[in-house]
Amino acid sequence: MRTFIVPLLLTLLAGALLGPIPSILERAEWPRREPRAALVLWQAVGLTGGVSLLGAAITMALAPLADSPWRALIAYLDNLATGDLTGGLQPTHLVLLILAASITVWLAGAMPVTIWRTWQARRRHRDLVGLVSRPWPAARPGHGHVLEHPVAAVYCLPGRVGRGAPRVIFTTGALSSLDDDELAAVLAHEHAHLAERHDLVVLPFLAWVSALPWFPGVRRARSSVATLLEMVADDRAVLRTTPATLASALARIGSATPSAAPAGALAVDGRGVLERVRRLLEPPRRSRSWRLSAYALAAALVAAPVATVLSIF
Repeated sequence: MRTFIVPLLLTLLAGALLGPIPSILERAEWPRREPRAALVLWQAVGLTGGVSLLGAAITMALAPLADSPWRALIAYLDNLATGDLTGGLQPTHLVLLILAASITVWLAGAMPVTIWRTWQARRRHRDLVGLVSRPWPAARPGHGHVLEHPVAAVYCLPGRVGRGAPRVIFTTGALSSLDDDELAAVLAHEHAHLAERHDLVVLPFLAWVSALPWFPGVRRARSSVATLLEMVADDRAVLRTTPATLASALARIGSATPSAAPAGALAVDGRGVLERVRRLLEPPRRSRSWRLSAYALAAALVAAPVATVLSIF
């Protein structure tokens, strides 16, 4: 019985983090008060959920070999060293171990593949923008570009200094829809995305959706994180403009669909725009207790799988 405590606990933890907890977190009100802390918590939920799922499968597969995960792993490696290709496992447990190893490889490969595809999409679009756009002097030198397009859209393409320098792209539809103050507010919002490298924050969630699309919690994480990143950028932008001006700009161009921006871009679009406008016009009261609680819970979640395994050594 003792050999199955760790797999059971890890299975319950993985099930909670890939199912009901993301649903609860998605519907909670406090993240709009502390979006940065909520982002950290979402990252912990995703990381711990994946690690717990794999840990449950591996420890369950090795459980017959010893009364603790560590001793079971040593026994399995010893059996392999003696030439036993099964590691001393029965067929059912061997299949479970192979399945766990396959999922691990699949998840480990999803991140570099997602990074590569995203960077390639950005590079192609960045090169295209350089060919068909014209500079917009109101932006930082080399950053602002204008595309001839009737749809009001604004987005940024992260990058590095040089040929791949970051770009903020405005369509002519956006320039005709916004006044000077609103354009400056939107530009501040996009510069917030670039300065805080939100493109890197979102990459793990893109990879998880690609690797585990059948888990509702993973899809909820991707959607919630995208909205929270927009709120974080809004908060930084209002340090350089007024909340009312940014809210007005969002209301004007928020009807543009996310497809107006290319893959890999961070766009001002309709994602949570009504909630964001309401949040700007009626700023929620910040909560230090919620912020600290979120950070503490995130740390506890990350430590939970390790603590579970170590608990019966």
